[in-house]
Amino acid sequence: MGIYFRIFLIMFPIQIGLAAAYFLITGLRGIITQRPFLLSLRWLLALMFLGFLPFILLAFFFALPDADHTEMDLMDWLNPATFTVILVIACFTLKGYEAYGITDTSFREALRAALEKLQLSYEETLPIMRLTSIDADLQVSIQPWLGAGTIKIKQRKQRYLLIEIVRAMNEHFSISSAPTNLTSCIFSVVIGVLMAIGGIMIVFSLPEIL
Repeated sequence: MGIYFRIFLIMFPIQIGLAAAYFLITGLRGIITQRPFLLSLRWLLALMFLGFLPFILLAFFFALPDADHTEMDLMDWLNPATFTVILVIACFTLKGYEAYGITDTSFREALRAALEKLQLSYEETLPIMRLTSIDADLQVSIQPWLGAGTIKIKQRKQRYLLIEIVRAMNEHFSISSAPTNLTSCIFSVVIGVLMAIGGIMIVFSLPEIL
């Protein structure tokens, strides 16, 4: 078994552990505080890169048993190509911020409070909220049954403003008695627990594989 493949096997449970920690911390934050919050989707994108990169590099550097890299057929490149396409799509779609523990009412109240605090005039025509004073558009998506939502800003040059809006929304959530729907947080904890169990099982099986 090649040294690179051994490294891949050792790193795999570490990657699963980091992903499990992300979901557990995210879910427990909402459950413990009993308050909604927003979190940058860049954290999830970073986890995807960390998880997919070894599979992409596998075709180039990881020496699999009995593999002749000079005669690799199409199937050998299928997984790396698939993961690369997924990452490229994720780079374009995982922008903005994800909201957890929200309701339709609490999210809109927090957003309006943030815009008023920042003295930004707006026109609300969902799913777009037009910021008329700076000629920018907020893209808002809410899944009330899940207690989750996303907020993005269409104009890339205004991303700094989105950071300020999200900060103001989180401040509003921290001091208000807004209603919550913790379904998304519970799902995150369940996913984190399942991933942690899977990672532990892989760790115990590594000595047999290596």
